Amino acid sequence: MAGKIIFGLNPVREALASGRYANRLYIAKESHAKGANKLVDTARAQSLPVDYVPQAKLNALTGTQEHQGIAAAISPVEYITLEACLETCPTRATLLLLDQVHHSRNLGLMIRSATGAGATALILVARGGALLDETVVRASAGTVLRLPIVRCTNLSQAIRELKDHDFWVYGMEPQGGQSLFTTDWPERCALVAGNETAGLRPGVRKACDALVTIPLESELDSLNVAMATGIALFQAREGRGDTTGS
Repeated sequence: MAGKIIFGLNPVREALASGRYANRLYIAKESHAKGANKLVDTARAQSLPVDYVPQAKLNALTGTQEHQGIAAAISPVEYITLEACLETCPTRATLLLLDQVHHSRNLGLMIRSATGAGATALILVARGGALLDETVVRASAGTVLRLPIVRCTNLSQAIRELKDHDFWVYGMEPQGGQSLFTTDWPERCALVAGNETAGLRPGVRKACDALVTIPLESELDSLNVAMATGIALFQAREGRGDTTGS
């Protein structure tokens, strides 16, 4: 289960209309509910995953047969828009962007590190990576409730918007980038961490201003993405001379 489940045409329609809480839409394969197709169109416009599932699975997800063939997984916290984040962003700020990080535990640990390092906000893609659920809340030790979370449909476009607001964007690479320990961190910076296996997607990597790497000893080729991100966030803070966070 990817978060709290709500069901029925009207509750799900309202959740999707808000654009702030829904993580995933479920439609029963056997459903002929009036309005279901419009909900699917709305979900896809927001890049939300849509799962067509057997009626029996929807019964199990919702704990009832009175779901009208429609349900949605809801985030335990509210997402904000990138525009709202940028409107309130301070002059000195660090943002963390995640490019399809899949594992909820990694996401939770990264949120905890971002909160501890004084990051201003976290930016997630709506499709292709983990979204907020109870596992993330537990792994973050509840700090997800303190950190503003942006959900965007296109990470490369989000990076371009950040550049328009004077952010310098660094993509994290296991090898081949400049050492993050010798990087001259600007007042506004954004760190982009990639998928646990594939790393940054080519388009996201190309959109970054620079790539940074953690130099490793003993023939290690990489660190766990959550561990590497924590190191990078605190190094960006210390390298910029922050003592009380961003």
